[in-house]
Amino acid sequence: PALIADLKTLQYSTNPYNVNAVTMAAGVAALQELDHYKKVRNIIVKNRAYTAEKLKAMGFEVLPSKTNFLFVKSDEIDGEELYQKLKERGVLVRHFKGERTAAYNRVSIGTLRQMDAFLAAVKGILAEKKV
Repeated sequence: PALIADLKTLQYSTNPYNVNAVTMAAGVAALQELDHYKKVRNIIVKNRAYTAEKLKAMGFEVLPSKTNFLFVKSDEIDGEELYQKLKERGVLVRHFKGERTAAYNRVSIGTLRQMDAFLAAVKGILAEKKV
């Protein structure tokens, strides 16, 4: 029982997303479509750079990223407050309450239209704070 408990602790602390056989098969099939993978990767890279630059222009600190998300914070708004206000507008980001991460939000990269909607929501929230 102690060993199983340790394994479960490790499982959920390093990778909270379980992958079942169907999901694994879908992932393998997706990776076999190399041209599609490269096309999507290039879109993510482009949209990530675009979003990062727009956030920096709004005064956000944007940590370097080679992933499909950005980790961002602002001196103008607390991470949790931004998370809540975005959620109220139907825009979902991730917020972690840890001591070192509480000021940040994790922003997944989507389509250009989705990123523009996110950026517009952030801009509106920051404008409301200044009033």
